[in-house]
Amino acid sequence: MLSLFAANHGAVMPALQPALQLRGGMSIGGVEPEQVATGLNLLLGVQGLMMIQNQEKIHEIYDVKATPISEFFTENGGAILTGLAIAGTMALGGSDPAECIAYGNIPNNLQNIKDFVAGTADNNGWGAPAKFLPLIVNGVLTAAMLGKIDAISSADAVKGFAIWFLANAVGLYALPNQAMEGWGIADMKPLDVSFTKLFGTMLGTMGAFAYQLADGKSAVESLGAAWAVNTAGLGASTFITNDGVGDPDKAKFWVGVGAVGAAAMLL
Repeated sequence: MLSLFAANHGAVMPALQPALQLRGGMSIGGVEPEQVATGLNLLLGVQGLMMIQNQEKIHEIYDVKATPISEFFTENGGAILTGLAIAGTMALGGSDPAECIAYGNIPNNLQNIKDFVAGTADNNGWGAPAKFLPLIVNGVLTAAMLGKIDAISSADAVKGFAIWFLANAVGLYALPNQAMEGWGIADMKPLDVSFTKLFGTMLGTMGAFAYQLADGKSAVESLGAAWAVNTAGLGASTFITNDGVGDPDKAKFWVGVGAVGAAAMLL
């Protein structure tokens, strides 16, 4: 999706300083992997901004009636995808991995603050974990990635961020009802389960990108891994569990786009 912010802020952590290699993947029909990565990253930014700014339109596109959980995950998912586009743009520009993920997590932090101030968890009868944990954990990790917390190195913070996102992604996707009960949210409708799994896929997408980038992979390879996770989640919900959000025929098209794009960036 579209990245509106790509700050270049200097060094944060020497352990993450080696210049990022941009090359990765293969050319498809004369289109280079970097071009594929840039185009799909732009697509993520556009989708993320739409999810934040026009939830009503998103539900209309999916042809579903909004619930508190679907609205919550639409807006929060949009923040994550917008952040991924920011991080991807910075990585493609050669920025430090910790800076990429930290600035990419700012939309998510802002959304956490908005939900806290608006009393979203309290208004919907959700438990304390849903109210406090995202705000605290994301805030601490972002500050640490920017070198603001001496006790946590930037390198460790990036790894912690990746693990935090991936662990939640697995739980929300594989065991949505049980995972949401752990966050103090129960009695979900089938649509809520679908949106929970969709949000889990988005978390996994960002988590995979962060993990690969922290592991020294190129910007293109890291975005390829992100798209591979995103496509796998969408594909499984469309073809295996049949509980995806929206029209499955449209989903099949995007599974194809994601598969080709991920292959171009990874192979």
